[in-house]
Amino acid sequence: MSGDFAALRGQRVLLTGGAGFIGTHLAERLLDLGCQVVLFDNHRRDSLGAVPALQAKEHVTLVTGDILDRAALEDAMQGAAVVLHLAAIAGVSSYYAEPLRTLEVNVLGTVNALEAARAAGIQRFVDFSTSEVFGPDAMWVTEESPHGIGPVSDLRWVYATSKLVSEHFTLRFGTAHGMATTCVRPFNIYGPRQTGEGAIGNFCRAVVNGEPLQVYGDGSAIRAWCFVTDIVDGVLRTLVSPNAAGKVFNIGNPREVETTLGLARRVAALRPGTKIEMRDVDRTDVRARIPNIDRARGELGFEPRVSLDEGLAQTLAWFEEQRG
Repeated sequence: MSGDFAALRGQRVLLTGGAGFIGTHLAERLLDLGCQVVLFDNHRRDSLGAVPALQAKEHVTLVTGDILDRAALEDAMQGAAVVLHLAAIAGVSSYYAEPLRTLEVNVLGTVNALEAARAAGIQRFVDFSTSEVFGPDAMWVTEESPHGIGPVSDLRWVYATSKLVSEHFTLRFGTAHGMATTCVRPFNIYGPRQTGEGAIGNFCRAVVNGEPLQVYGDGSAIRAWCFVTDIVDGVLRTLVSPNAAGKVFNIGNPREVETTLGLARRVAALRPGTKIEMRDVDRTDVRARIPNIDRARGELGFEPRVSLDEGLAQTLAWFEEQRG
């Protein structure tokens, strides 16, 4: 597989949000491929603390900064060829608690990153969007499926809106300024080092704390679950594919579909004696989220490899190690 990415060797890659969950996994893989890595982050969500050896590596530079600071971004990008833009405010609680801040950071921060990339002579720019752009019902959606985002009166959709706007900025910016820009839409990524909110992370933390797993609603909401190493592979493929510029790609694992209650039962089965509790839903529910990844398969050669059961076992083991 490393041969697929030989063109990346020696390149300097900057990751906004590089100290986060997906960012640290990307950084490790890029280092394995012989890249120099710059992690630009304000440490709002910090997974880097779980891998101190990563920060200490010779070809890693950590820059503490905010994506609303264009000058700091431009400074950090000097000498880089590629920008992976992951930094954002995410998490359902944040949408309700900080709706305006979510819009500002996710939209204006992306514009800052694009402008800084142009000034720094960046060749490739990959924007991390979200499957949330499809709204509450996203069954086997393609990249061209309609965006069913909910009403502006519901704070639940400020994040999805900000990310859809960021996609437009990224692709239109690339066309206007001759930069190779790509957007990826991750679908329910999980794995070791996951911080913040997320069903699998929440379930694993409950298990290691000896608490019941809390399932909201009737547990029938369904998701396609993608292990973090698979999205890393998909993202890296956008950097070496001649077909990626100017396009959006769904990145997920449509083979690993499970209801929320079924997911809780799988996690509970890993540690017998774990209880499950049903709770009422007090926010807008997302009923289904499953991607069609035919474009990523055909144009990037992407194929997710990690099964849900394998990924859950690895993730829970990591949370238990951290607890220990």
